[in-house]
Order: sequence, then C-alpha cells, then structure tokens
Amino acid sequence: MAQRPGGRVGPPTDRLMILAARALGRARSRWAETSHGRVHALEVEGTGQGAAVLIHGFSSTGAHLLPLMRHLRGGFARLIAPDLPGHGLTPTLPDDGDGPSRAGVAALAEALASWVDAPAVVFGSSLGGLAAVRYALAEPARVRALVLSSPAGAPMDEADLAAFQEGFRVRTHGDALGFVDRVMDTHALARHVLAWGVRRRFARPALRAIIEGARSEDLLTRGELLRLSMPVLCLWGERDRVLAPAARDFYRSALPPHARFERLAALGHGPYLERPDVVARRIRAFTDALAARGGRA
Repeated sequence: MAQRPGGRVGPPTDRLMILAARALGRARSRWAETSHGRVHALEVEGTGQGAAVLIHGFSSTGAHLLPLMRHLRGGFARLIAPDLPGHGLTPTLPDDGDGPSRAGVAALAEALASWVDAPAVVFGSSLGGLAAVRYALAEPARVRALVLSSPAGAPMDEADLAAFQEGFRVRTHGDALGFVDRVMDTHALARHVLAWGVRRRFARPALRAIIEGARSEDLLTRGELLRLSMPVLCLWGERDRVLAPAARDFYRSALPPHARFERLAALGHGPYLERPDVVARRIRAFTDALAARGGRA
C-alpha cells in the first residue's frame, strides 16, 4: 500500500477518512511526483474494462467519491480519485503565475499520465467539473469520455463573481447551515454535523485562497466548450442551489452538439453524495452505450 514520503499533509479529518478507506481495504493510496508538487489519489480496483478518473468538488476529497466508485466497480477495471491541490492529502501547489487552478490541472495531468496508460472516462463535480473540462481541453487524446456533474466554470461578470464568492464566506454556524442546505437535502441532525464540518473546512487557508483568488478570466468560454471533441454527458441536479440557473443554462447551450445534458430530479448540487447509485447508473448507461457504438460520440 503506497504511503506518502515524508511528513503529514492535510487536516486530521481528511487523513482519518483516507486511513479508514485503506484500513478497510476499500482503496489504496497512489502518489505522483509532478513538476508542480506531489499529488495524492485513492484507487479502487473494479471488475470491468478501462479506467475512470473521478474529480471531487471544492472542500471535498477523493475519499468522498468512494460510494460512487463502489457503484461503478462493475464497469471499470480501475477507478482513481485524485485529491485536488489544497484538498485531502495533496498539498497546496505553488502559484506559477498562471493561477492556482491552471497549475492544479497541470499537476493533475502529469499525475494521471503516470497512473493511467490509456484514455479514461473522466468525471468531475462542481470545481472538479471545471478541472475535468480544463484537463480534457489540455489532453483530449487521454479522455475517452467526459462526465460533468453541476460543473463550475460558467462565465460571470465581476459583480456576479463577487456574489458567488460571498456565498462561500462561512462566518457562523448559521452560514454553514445555509451552505449545507444549498448543497443537499438532509435531516436535521445531519445538517448540523455537516455544517460543523463545512465551517472548519472553509476556514482553512488553502481553501480560502482558492475562493478569494478566483478571477473572471479563469472561467470558461463558449469557444472552449465547443472544442470538447470527446463524448460528453452533463448531469445537473434540479435542486442545485449553489450554482445560479445561468450556469446551468450556459452549459446546456454552450456544450458541443454531440453532448448530452440530463437533469437529475429531486437532487441538488452534489448528487453523487446524495444518491451515488443514481449517478452511477447514468454514467454506466452512457459509457455502455459508447462501448456499443465503438466509443463514438
């Protein structure tokens, strides 16, 4: 079982989740040394064919994708969930002048090149959706298909971006409860437990830097989405209250004509957290259909 060389990285809660996953035999750690820094991932073996890469959203980790990975094991031989920079066990990467998001995608691309030797299905949720799009644009030959779940990255003017950033400034327990309610529907006790975790996570300097450093020029354009040549499936929870309706409309209208856009009834911004079985069925139906057509869009 791979271990990180050197000292500890990441908050105790993330380390505990990853250690528990490894101890229970649910996943093993992978590490990659890139020109931007170390990248950590969890890997799960499957019983199908090919590889799937699953990229988490803001303040999450690859460990949060384990339920979805378990539901997808029958469709893939390997499932890999990297921790984005500043999340999980992947340290914050130095800003090389292109902005932290682009440096993170460059590090991700190097890491995946060392882990996966054939085109993979790439799934990304929220911030991970933006990372997945950036990766697919940079390395199209390495992406067999792209699956997005309420992806971030839709263009915003400065006023809209400032309002979006304000939604991630969690100062009180009430603020944290409000954020939890925008992400997913859950029962009363779980709301407070999740809110406690949100408040602690959002206070971390690495995550604060990601939100405060967001710039409108880092967001996607219609021209960039039209360059996605691989098969694309975009899922959107009907109850998403984190991203504005304008973000949903941007993806629905700007994705290339061959892309599929599907709304998920009664689910919110993180459907893979609420109903990993539902999301897995959509992914499997999509990738199975591609296999039947010989991988064509």
